[in-house]
Amino acid sequence: MLKLIKYELIKQRTSKVIIGAILALLEVAFLAGMLLGKEEIMAIAAGMLTFLASVTFVIVGLEEIITYYHDLRDKSGYMLFMTPYNVYEIMGSKILTGFFSIAAAAIIFGIIGFADVTMVCAKYGGVQTLFDLMKAFFRFALQVNVDGMLIVWSIIQAVFSWVGMVTSAFLAITLCITIFSGMRCKGLISFVIYCVLNIAVSAVVVQILNWTDMASANGMMAVFSIFDILFAGACYVATGYILNKELSL
Repeated sequence: MLKLIKYELIKQRTSKVIIGAILALLEVAFLAGMLLGKEEIMAIAAGMLTFLASVTFVIVGLEEIITYYHDLRDKSGYMLFMTPYNVYEIMGSKILTGFFSIAAAAIIFGIIGFADVTMVCAKYGGVQTLFDLMKAFFRFALQVNVDGMLIVWSIIQAVFSWVGMVTSAFLAITLCITIFSGMRCKGLISFVIYCVLNIAVSAVVVQILNWTDMASANGMMAVFSIFDILFAGACYVATGYILNKELSL
């Protein structure tokens, strides 16, 4: 599977290089603004860094989905399924590639964000005051006491949620290319199935949390993470089963 992961990384290296270059430029602009005392430049760079962090998660997910779609539809990608690897290994390599990319992005943006905030507070003062204000805001707006463990669980849940959305997209695309291939509205039907699956899982988790009356934010994030893993696993198995039964090489 390592060879498959390497192959996926090579196919997707262009977008990662572009994101890395933009990140470096924005960080240089932020640091230059701080050193020169240009608060406008700092604010613009900080806003664009935040936007880039959000967009990166979307780009990585879309790239995994689009690549999988082309691998099933195009002859060049179709050759991948003729290699001496089973469909579960091929899908697993795609999911793991995206997972590692998302995890790496979360770590890099997290480190840079923490470093930037620390440097700004060290220069202008009020490090503890800033963090206290942030905690007070979340306590007032979301009725949640923010601590280190909650931040960790939130990141874990976001990553597993991303995996669930990507694997369910794989399932929808597989249905579109195989079982629904002869239908005129196959794309629309597959998209509806994708939406229904994700909405249904979220509704089930929310209902379970209501039944258990769970008050701990960490516990809620853990429950969401567990269901995201189960959902992703179910979509992964179902997609592999359909590919084995319906995909004609």
